[in-house]
Amino acid sequence: MLRVHYKKKQHGITLRSGHAYKFRYSAWANDPEPTAIFMYAFSGTHPNTNREWRFYQMINLTYIPRAQRAAFAKDWVNVLRRTNGDTRFTWQLVQGKYPFLKLAVRRYFYSPNYYISKLQEIPYDDKFEKNVVSTFSKDFSKKVKVSLMSKFRNVFMRRKEFRKKGKFPKRTVR
Repeated sequence: MLRVHYKKKQHGITLRSGHAYKFRYSAWANDPEPTAIFMYAFSGTHPNTNREWRFYQMINLTYIPRAQRAAFAKDWVNVLRRTNGDTRFTWQLVQGKYPFLKLAVRRYFYSPNYYISKLQEIPYDDKFEKNVVSTFSKDFSKKVKVSLMSKFRNVFMRRKEFRKKGKFPKRTVR
């Protein structure tokens, strides 16, 4: 049975939905030290695939352009203050109010325990925006755009080839 947790304890810190965290992630592909907003944790066995799910679903803020990141941080800290830090950051909220965050949703495995280290919460005080926006070297938003453009280009090239030959070409695995 698959369970969703809006609070999850790891390394002595309780991760809460809607709060921002910095940590070191050893199974990284692009960002070894993400700054992310915790949405929820999944645990249990998926009913259709019977696979074990043990990961956090988070919004990695370094995949969002700096201008949008700063505006979002300013808005989100107001929400946290208004609700006294007790709010749930869900996929429905992302789709409805913050659709530009869809590209930044990432999954981070929390088991085995050594995947995530140096976990620390970013307090929602006056320095929240500065910590979230961070430096130019931690801006992966261009990388996301480039990867999306290459996917669209591949789709259009396959469509072009389909129109010429009348059948779709075989996909190449990269």
